[in-house]
Amino acid sequence: MRRYAVVCVLLLLASAAVAGENLIANGGFETPTTTAFKAKLPELERSFYPGLNDSPAAGWVFGGGWDGGRYTVHLSDEAHTGKHAIEIRCGKQGRGGVASSPFKLFPGTILKVSFWIKARDAEGGRIFLNYEGTPGDGWNKLDLDGGTYDWTHVTHRSVVPVRHSRADGQTLMIFVYSKARGSVWIDDVTVETVDVNEMAEAPDTPALVPPRPKDIPEPAGSIGYRIDTASALVKVYPDTDFAPADKLTNTLAVSLARNEYEDAQVIIEAPWRDVTVSDVTFSDLKTAAGAVIPASALSWRRVDFIETAITPPYRVDRVGWYPDPLMPPGAFTVKTLSRTPVWVTVKTAKDTPPGTYTGTITVTPKDMKPTRVPITVTVWDFAVTDETHLRTMTWLGMGAAHSFYGYDWSPEGNRKRGEAVRRYQDILLEHRLGPGGEVVAHVRKGRDGKYDFAGVDATLERLTAGGMNAFIMGTAANLKRAGKNEYTPEFIAQFTEMLKAYGDHLREKGWIDRAYVYTYDEAPRKHWGEVKKIAKAIKQAAPELRILQCLNEPEGVKELAGHVDVFDVYIAQYHKTGVQAMQERGTEAWLAVCCYPMDHPNLFIEYPLIDARIIPMFCWKYNAAGFEYWSPVSWGTNWRRKPPNQWPDAPWDPNTFGRYNGDGYLLYPGPDGVPYPSIRLKALRDGFEDYEYLWTLKQLADKVRLRGQMPPALKRAHELLAMDELITDAGVYSSDADRYFAFRGKVAETIVALRKIVGDR
Repeated sequence: MRRYAVVCVLLLLASAAVAGENLIANGGFETPTTTAFKAKLPELERSFYPGLNDSPAAGWVFGGGWDGGRYTVHLSDEAHTGKHAIEIRCGKQGRGGVASSPFKLFPGTILKVSFWIKARDAEGGRIFLNYEGTPGDGWNKLDLDGGTYDWTHVTHRSVVPVRHSRADGQTLMIFVYSKARGSVWIDDVTVETVDVNEMAEAPDTPALVPPRPKDIPEPAGSIGYRIDTASALVKVYPDTDFAPADKLTNTLAVSLARNEYEDAQVIIEAPWRDVTVSDVTFSDLKTAAGAVIPASALSWRRVDFIETAITPPYRVDRVGWYPDPLMPPGAFTVKTLSRTPVWVTVKTAKDTPPGTYTGTITVTPKDMKPTRVPITVTVWDFAVTDETHLRTMTWLGMGAAHSFYGYDWSPEGNRKRGEAVRRYQDILLEHRLGPGGEVVAHVRKGRDGKYDFAGVDATLERLTAGGMNAFIMGTAANLKRAGKNEYTPEFIAQFTEMLKAYGDHLREKGWIDRAYVYTYDEAPRKHWGEVKKIAKAIKQAAPELRILQCLNEPEGVKELAGHVDVFDVYIAQYHKTGVQAMQERGTEAWLAVCCYPMDHPNLFIEYPLIDARIIPMFCWKYNAAGFEYWSPVSWGTNWRRKPPNQWPDAPWDPNTFGRYNGDGYLLYPGPDGVPYPSIRLKALRDGFEDYEYLWTLKQLADKVRLRGQMPPALKRAHELLAMDELITDAGVYSSDADRYFAFRGKVAETIVALRKIVGDR
């Protein structure tokens, strides 16, 4: 049986490289060491070699005593080519390895690493390719075989990620580690930069990073740029080929109910020269009968792009630029051979008359002819409810935001901090995603020994008025993170006393129906008994309080059945947990997405926008009462950077957690504490509003049924509410945006038909 030995390859680059040029010196190990290589390195680069000394080969360093191991490195005559190879020999298992000399590249550069490896009795460990340096350790690993085998060729492509913004590029290097017994040899190491267009032309090695758009001839009579349109479920990339002129769609079409937001995109393309857009403006929209949607009901933001560089652990079609942040209105430039979408939002009022409205969107470039894009808005004859009937909740930890903005603890800093918190809460509420995670989960006693609810009341009055429909009133500590093994009697007594008093207060204020007690987040197997213990204590102190348990382990959900009131499970694990049967016995279910499982639907930057929009529909399909997302502002290391190396003036690193691009954030930090939404958050809000379509349809269907009527529209309603044509019972759905919009249109038409039957005007 083959096992894995550990071989890490570190790339530290020292100068700008030409595509195809080998950046590794002495990769064949033919030149022996004659000088002290490491001593000549600058301080920063020398700091990347802790515990390493010069090796027998020039330009390489070696360390053999990590993790309690004892390894040696030798120039071996068992070469793949030439006279020598490097052998890493194990005396005692631990970790040892060699590292190349440093060099530099800029974020987004594509690397191709090539080397030959063989092993003898290399058991008991892994072999992997690993990049380190200023991008951070371990941003791309490749496992290789251990055991015993002859020379084997290894190649691996990766993209230099955004980690530290430096004017002279990122420092990188190749490490080869072994944690195995026996010996590992390497030879003929090369590291090259790769031109993306050359990669795309090699059918046997398709490029993840797309090629630059091909030039297209400028037609006679051109205005110097092109306009296209797209729905809000299309991700528009800046660097794909330009479609033939007859394939462009120059009319924008939007359908929505009253009291609803709906989005679409106008795309400015620059195939021939830079285009600076001065403004985007709207006309009033009018029906033939004279009804008006004022221009003020339409708004726009520029779609900005984030560059991914790390190949994630889930399948993606490309590594590179993805649309995500929505920047505020203002002049912008579309660079030659690229495109920029404008995100257009239409908001109808509660009393907007139904009908078909037409008008124009005017794109005005500097020193070029403006373009008027026709827009048609169809308003259906019903209104989306103000209330969000699906419970929604996210955990708005603002520590990263406060650090990003540099707020201190002075009175002025506290004022700015409070304003920023409210802005972030408000934008979440505007998108129907409640910030109730821990916003009022901490209640303390005053000097009189009584609990002080003044701050809680002020917060809840504001947020519930804004639509927050679920919040955590208290959280049992995560024992693993706290470094403890059990809940002590003292903690249980204090915690349950607080919950009892808090529950009585919330009941008096009329908020108890929105309150949940959150138990040990993602409790591991060894602490399931502690979850049962704390849940029992909560129920003894305050039986009416609802306990919410988030768990990604299906066996744990089954183990804790009957001990908690609400299970918050990941969409992809709904069926595995058996929670459906628990729902039939009265247990409430919520759905969530996170870095794991990585199945669709999820909120990664690379996943289609329909993933975000269809999540609330899964909640309807599975009869889930709520949706929870772990964070809208988990910004990784982005918050640590200070001006001028701070986003948006410097690149945003999308890889903020593990190797998952976009996981844990739906908002970006605009200046002065103003959040910028993402297109993923917009799609999620559109999905929450689509959920309200289904809720409205069910209310109407129930009314018709109670009348004893069975019109064709009622049969259609039953079929649509089952959602079988959109999501199968197994959770399979189509990523076809047209199919989604067709389903939504059928729901809307059936609502209108049932309203006529019940006389609901």
